[in-house]
Order: sequence, then structure tokens, then C-alpha cells
Amino acid sequence: METNSPDALLRQYAESDDPRQSEALLEALVVNHAQPGIRKIVRHKLAFQGAWESQDTEDVASEVLVELIGRLRAMKEGDAGATIGAFSGYTAVAAYHACNEYLRRKYPNRHRLKTQLRYLLNTEKRFAIWERGIGEWICGLAKWQPTGTAPVSQDALNRWRETLADLPRGRSGHPADLLARIFERFGAPVEFDELVGIVSHIWGVDDPPAAPETAARELVSGDADPAERMELRLWMKELWEQICDLPEAQRAALLLNLRCGSAGSAAALIPLTGVASVREVAAALGFPPEQFAAIWNRLPLDDLAIAELLGINRQKVINLRKSARERLTRRMGSNMPRKSPSTQV
Repeated sequence: METNSPDALLRQYAESDDPRQSEALLEALVVNHAQPGIRKIVRHKLAFQGAWESQDTEDVASEVLVELIGRLRAMKEGDAGATIGAFSGYTAVAAYHACNEYLRRKYPNRHRLKTQLRYLLNTEKRFAIWERGIGEWICGLAKWQPTGTAPVSQDALNRWRETLADLPRGRSGHPADLLARIFERFGAPVEFDELVGIVSHIWGVDDPPAAPETAARELVSGDADPAERMELRLWMKELWEQICDLPEAQRAALLLNLRCGSAGSAAALIPLTGVASVREVAAALGFPPEQFAAIWNRLPLDDLAIAELLGINRQKVINLRKSARERLTRRMGSNMPRKSPSTQV
């Protein structure tokens, strides 16, 4: 085994009694081996699902890294439940799981459809779903799995609307019959996520989209429809009230980085909509108004800048913001209006 391979470094980290050496090995594992692969998987997975946003990608990848570091430290301390086998395989699976959880929250209707199709593929004898690589699932007729039939080409998938143009739209007939017709038309296995997208289109399964990025600017300028403007104001007011209920450190980690589409900082948007004054936002951050005014034009801040302001490290900022988002999601998830400004909470 190569001495600089991730598995070799993992073994050295687990066996090292030198705290300084252990931290150096941990950094090498995370920065040199885990982080590039995790970010690559997250970018691919979210882009493939049509959900790619740079901030979302960074946040999902950061969550995986935080959990990985925690597991590595627990493993070193002797936690039997925190063992890691092949390091690269473990990080890849963790990245795929984090992406799936993110997509489950963001697209609940699509997630329900995905669960239904997976159940159907696993229970109908004429179908099968199998893993082709780590996190890469393909499906098709059961007879294709043992023969190793190659998946349908990307070129053929790109023309699926033409290939399946005569299939009736909407939920008509048994779902298994629809899948059989899709597989027969392609004549080869299909990547599972591609199948979900195809069936989603045919059945008209969709999740309500977030308001366009111009919604926040329209709210400020008064160009939005009066009823929509009122709805957006109420949503912003509810968001602000929930943010104010967070612990101060979580409020700061969230607000200083909070973005609103291409409009920039959501923290700067709050006073413009009349939900709270600049002085009130500064107080929520625990800053004197003069200090908040000094950083106004720099908002939103990156994690390193926030860490410097709060006197903590970057990882702590990420952890605080993650906790704040989870709390807001629990509290507002069932009370979100039909439309909301595209604030990335």
C-alpha cells in the first residue's frame, strides 16, 4: 500500500500518538483526498438534477466534510461505531447521501415519485435496479442485469421526448406498464435519475418553484403585483422573526452570509423592505450600528470574513449556519407561502 494513499494515511492517523502529527494527517486526509472528490460528486449530482447553485453546492459539501471530520475524530477516540473501511468509498457514499437528503428537502414531490419508482423496480419481477458504480444506479428489464447490457447512450437520452412522444401524458394505466414501454423503446438500461425525470414529465409531477430572482427587487421597487407584494412582505416578516429567535452566534453566521438570488445580500434587503431597520439588524447581529454600516457594502460575507468578525474559526461559522438553517427549516417548512423571495437560507 502506498504510504500517501488515503487508506494508508487513515491508518497512520488512527495509530498516531502525536497530537501535532495527528492533526497534520487529518488535514491531509480531508483537504487532499476527501474535499476534491466530495465537491466533484456534489456538483455533478446537483447539476444533474437541475438544482445546481454555487452556494448550495458549497453548503452540501461543507456538511459532508463536517460530518467526516467528526467521524474521524470519534474513530481515533475509539468509538466502535465510527469505523471507516475504504476511505474513498466512504466519502463518496457520504457525499451521495448528503445530496439525496438535500434534494429530498428541496423537491419533496419528486422524492416521493423516486421512492415509488424504486419500490416498483424492486418488486416487479420483470424489472431490476442495480448499482453500476458507487452511487450510480441504473434500471431496466430484469433480463438485462445478468448480461451486463450497457446503458442507453446519452445521445439517445437527449432525444427521449421524441422517442416517447406518443405516450399519453398524465397518470393513466398501471405505472409498471409505462416503465415497460419506456424500457422497450430505449432497448437498454436507463440511469435511475434519468427515469425519474422522464416519468416526472409524463405524469406532470413538479415542485412549486421559488419566486424568480427579480421578485425581491420588485418588492423593493413596488413593481410587483400588490397581492404578491403583500405575500412576500409577510414571508420576509416571518423569516425575520424566526431569525431573531435564533441564538446570537447563529443569527450572525446566517445573516452575514444570507443571499437573495442575484440581488446580493438578504441582510441588506431586510431594511429595504421595511421589515426591520438597519439599527435592528445590527442589534440582531450583536454589532454597534456603526460597525454594521462599515461592512454594509461588503455583504454577503464569506466564511473567513465572518470568522474574523466573530473571533472564531471558519468551521465554527459553518456549523453555526448549518444549525440555524436546520432550525429555520423545522419552524418554517410547513408554513412557507406559495411564493417566496429566492432567499438562500
